[in-house]
Amino acid sequence: MARAAAAADSPDEDDHIVDDEVVSVVVRRSPRYGRFLGIGIAGGLIVAGILTAIEAVTGDPGGPLTTGASGFLRVFGALAAVCVGAGLLIMGVLAIVLDRLVGRRTRPETAERATVLTDDLVSPVSDDPPKWVGDPDVDPDAPAGRPGTTPGG
Repeated sequence: MARAAAAADSPDEDDHIVDDEVVSVVVRRSPRYGRFLGIGIAGGLIVAGILTAIEAVTGDPGGPLTTGASGFLRVFGALAAVCVGAGLLIMGVLAIVLDRLVGRRTRPETAERATVLTDDLVSPVSDDPPKWVGDPDVDPDAPAGRPGTTPGG
């Protein structure tokens, strides 16, 4: 019955359904781990920038931030390494916890798969090499005739 419906929907008469399969599957929702980890990285960088700015305002006169731009970059780099690691850890644990809570909701669905073969009579497939292979007009160094054969032999 599905085969007849697929044939009726097919606008091309050259299509032939050779295999039609209906499988029951279970669909469950899960959080996007990449997005959670990306938010952890961005949050860690923002926190590192805020902590660097606070240290620049309230820091000691002889502290590492008084050495100029290299001091700012060193302090920001060290804080960023710690804050990004903490952000990744927090958001990764949050994603796992949400997956456990939300992942319990599953629903059964059916999936259909049809294998369709198309008869291409305009340009049929053959085992012959393309015309341009070994054509002296295209490749002057190529021998005439089929590749792998010697002329006159």
